[in-house]
Amino acid sequence: MGSFLLHLSFFAMLGGGMLTWLTSEKGYVRIITNQEASVFMSDKGEERPLPSPISLENFEIVYYPGGYMPRDYVSHLVVEGEKRMVSMNNILYLKGYRFCQSSYDNEGATVLSVNYDPYGITLSYAGYILFALGGLLVMLSSRGRFRTMLRSLGIAMILICGCGDGTASTIAGVPIATADSLKRNPVVYNGRIVTFNTLAHDVVTKLYGKPSYRGLTPEQTLLSLRLFPDRWKNEPLLKVKDKELCKKLGIKGKYASLSDLFDASGNYRVSGLYEACGDKKHRAIEELDEKVGIVLSLYSGDLIVSAEEGSLPAWKSSLEIIYNAIPFSTLIFILLFCAFFISVAALLGWRYGKLAAVVILSSAVIVSLCSFCLQWMLCERLPLANTYETLQFVVLVMEVLTLLMFWSNKLLFPLSCLFAGALALVAHLVEVNPVVTPLMPVLHSPWLSLHVSLVMTAYALLCLTFAVSMAAVIRPGNGERLMKLNMCILYPAVWLLGTGIFTGAVWANVSWGEYWSWDPKETWALVTLLVYALPLHKGVFFKFRNAGHNCRGFHIYMISAILSVAMTYFGVNYLNSMHAYN
Repeated sequence: MGSFLLHLSFFAMLGGGMLTWLTSEKGYVRIITNQEASVFMSDKGEERPLPSPISLENFEIVYYPGGYMPRDYVSHLVVEGEKRMVSMNNILYLKGYRFCQSSYDNEGATVLSVNYDPYGITLSYAGYILFALGGLLVMLSSRGRFRTMLRSLGIAMILICGCGDGTASTIAGVPIATADSLKRNPVVYNGRIVTFNTLAHDVVTKLYGKPSYRGLTPEQTLLSLRLFPDRWKNEPLLKVKDKELCKKLGIKGKYASLSDLFDASGNYRVSGLYEACGDKKHRAIEELDEKVGIVLSLYSGDLIVSAEEGSLPAWKSSLEIIYNAIPFSTLIFILLFCAFFISVAALLGWRYGKLAAVVILSSAVIVSLCSFCLQWMLCERLPLANTYETLQFVVLVMEVLTLLMFWSNKLLFPLSCLFAGALALVAHLVEVNPVVTPLMPVLHSPWLSLHVSLVMTAYALLCLTFAVSMAAVIRPGNGERLMKLNMCILYPAVWLLGTGIFTGAVWANVSWGEYWSWDPKETWALVTLLVYALPLHKGVFFKFRNAGHNCRGFHIYMISAILSVAMTYFGVNYLNSMHAYN
């Protein structure tokens, strides 16, 4: 029954997509304040009647605390004599039509996207539900391959689920006592009220790649930049990662000063580098331009926005300062690499190596869990909104899974530690380029947390299959058993990935009225789902099983399959994708 429902779900989803293509209507309507609109402009450039006339009372932008960054866009409408509201993640439903907040203009008008899809959405959503139910039934079936392999392996537990550079600065700046006295001051940053310590820590890290500059604390650096801008013109403060860009700017080393970025006439040199460096360097140029923008925003007084005294509880201030003082990401990847090397030593015969490796990995789990929980408490949301946060979550899941399956295979433990350590190192490198801007309004949705949690957990499981197959290829004597282990991981991984993709489709539908747009991220996530679903089919499974000694064909396929995950998670960031988040 589970298998039948799974295959039926794909027919339902394909049928839903076909109905959407054949019967849906899309377009937009621009409504001016105190005026009524009765038609909308379709995607084909034709005027179509609205189901009912709509008038706009007023349009407002809801700002984050401090009044600078938009948190939401709200249109107050009158429809059939009733007051209605449309905002980000809040759709107006009207006689089968859905109206989503799309944009606005300076004339006080709002622009709403119009979508009419009465059949395709219903059938597609039915497919999503059938997929979730069918996948669960497949895994719960007592006579299915999943439960059979679990019993044969005996691993039912699988279902449980800055330091400075030491050089003293010669910049006359702010005394450390003065800077420390401002640590707890509440400021507006990234859409929330935080301590000045958090703002300074993130901004200096963003600019310099480290939270301190030549012996100065983050607070000293930021205050000195604000109060004595002339003394910083020639300071190599801005980190430039691209070597070719450094050559074009005439920079020795990897740090640029503001004076390096302006010519003798005061012209901004970075603007003219787009054509000189080619398309491949645009991202590096934009990163440097962003850093210059942050410095100029600091000079103008727009970056440091004070909040009201008492707006940040004392416990939260203390928690933030503690969190900023502990290099969590550095500790995590160091612990994981230590666990890897010690577990290798255990393989070579060190008597206490296994115990030491487990203790170190357990410490890494505790550090990762503390970091995750602290971020959750400080941000007041699940920390799954950007690359750094999602990578940390994947590492945490991999750590827990590696710990649970410690006794499964001698080689699996060190390989899993190595892979998790590599991801933790990437997360650490991402952390030195923190997101200084607030979340986009569309990201304030409960569907986002569910979507990202499911997908990231699936990616962690798929990364684990890579480690398992690597162990099987390096030590082929246990290939059959490790293939069964991988199959046991694949079932929940594919189910979680599919469910995560479909909850993402629901999120897209309630945010901007379209559940699938063939965005590169969506397309590659679907490719990844199909790549990993292939071995779950019985005929393909037996072919892989018989291809070579000790299921070598299966394990080579699983090692190669990780490339689809890498493309989905990292590769699309270099494509024109709405999912190319920092």
